[in-house]
Amino acid sequence: MTDPYEPPRPRDYALQEELDSLHEQESEGHSTPDEQRRAGQLERRLHADEQAAEVREQREHDRETGRQNEDREERARHRR
Repeated sequence: MTDPYEPPRPRDYALQEELDSLHEQESEGHSTPDEQRRAGQLERRLHADEQAAEVREQREHDRETGRQNEDREERARHRR
């Protein structure tokens, strides 16, 4: 639901950069258990942020739809 052309927020970008670095270390066999836990935390946080953004977007869409419906009802009342 999020716009793929919308740039990521700076925080999400920083988290993704750190996560990519941790994944690279893991693929090279250099990651520690702490780094693996951190990678899991980052993945969950990014996923939660994505879901929250989708919820915000849906709420905004619902508000806009509600406004449009109210406008239509108002115009219909004036026509009568």
